[in-house]
Amino acid sequence: MNRKYKKNIVLLYAFTFFDGFILAYMIERLFWAERGMSITMVVATEIIYGISVAVFELPSGLLADKFGRKKLLATAGFLSVIEMILIYNAQDYWWFAAAVFLGGISTAMESGSLQAIMYDSLAAEGAKDNYEAVYGRFRAIDTAGSVIAAFLGAFTAYNAGMELNYQISIGSKFAAFILLLFLTEVPTGVSKERKEGRTLRDYYKEVRAFFKKNRLLSLYCMNGLVLGACWNYVDEFWQLLMQEVDVPVLYFGAIMVLYSIFTIPGNLMVQRIKGKINYTLFFGLIPFLYGGGFLLIGYLRNYLVLLPFIFLGIWHGFVEPLLSGCIQHHTKSSVRATMESVFSLMLRIVAIFVGLLFSMYADRSIFKGYQVLGAIALGFGVLNSILMVMQKQKKSA
Repeated sequence: MNRKYKKNIVLLYAFTFFDGFILAYMIERLFWAERGMSITMVVATEIIYGISVAVFELPSGLLADKFGRKKLLATAGFLSVIEMILIYNAQDYWWFAAAVFLGGISTAMESGSLQAIMYDSLAAEGAKDNYEAVYGRFRAIDTAGSVIAAFLGAFTAYNAGMELNYQISIGSKFAAFILLLFLTEVPTGVSKERKEGRTLRDYYKEVRAFFKKNRLLSLYCMNGLVLGACWNYVDEFWQLLMQEVDVPVLYFGAIMVLYSIFTIPGNLMVQRIKGKINYTLFFGLIPFLYGGGFLLIGYLRNYLVLLPFIFLGIWHGFVEPLLSGCIQHHTKSSVRATMESVFSLMLRIVAIFVGLLFSMYADRSIFKGYQVLGAIALGFGVLNSILMVMQKQKKSA
């Protein structure tokens, strides 16, 4: 077992803690509203973010595969620090727009590179079958950092004002950036490909071959795209929902814990269940479970909205590592970051359309916005079931 690659996993665990230890997220929407940002303006920045990711997603994945994942991750970490500083100093919409634009570039650079270097580090140790377990722990540590930040962030915002939350968050993002500088690049054969003059067309052929060879797997991943886009708006606007049901800011930390901490069991147990579940049945039912949860959030007008938050958190803990494992185990190392970038790009495109529908109704009532998310998830669930049955029949014919 190569210790220098084992060190990468430890560094990534530490990185995700500090990257998730962001007190600002606890009062983000309230801080933005205080600076004059309406729901429509916030969704507009989400669209800018999505476009930014979409534009830089594929180029960043290609660059990561061709020139190394560490360089892209370090650049992403630096941009993330700048993003947080801009938001802290923002005075009007354009400050926020500039910040999220840089945030989109940062996300694009990180999305494929992070999972790729994690998987390749495990592969170099002969432990690639443990990817789901390691990625699950990675997500659990991220949640733990968020939970601690939630408790501390609610306390500091209530007692010292919201600006302190951003000051601590800037420091945490900087610590995460420094940790990335100590990663060790994993050889993946890209040096040979660089000498052979591998072109953009070659990468396109690899991606196309993945979808052609893994049609049922592609349908599983479509679940991640649609449900991930819907989950994004649960994650972004729950604070406004809590305001509507008269929950004081002081309790926001506890609320975030209730819907976040329940992802941890799924994150940690995913390795045990991955060989025992029927993937087709699991991913066939998931959209209906999510849709039911979103609708309950939209229809409950009191503290009971916490129950569907917990319900969604439990299932989300299983879904994300399973989907990431599906992609990583079926992708060549030489295009691993590119493939992750392709799916991340598709997620951002779907998120833009979901965001437009969500904002049309959420500006009238945040509850109606969540009802729309439920309708989208259920509608996709029906389509997904039809496509899965058709693919199964075609495979057995």
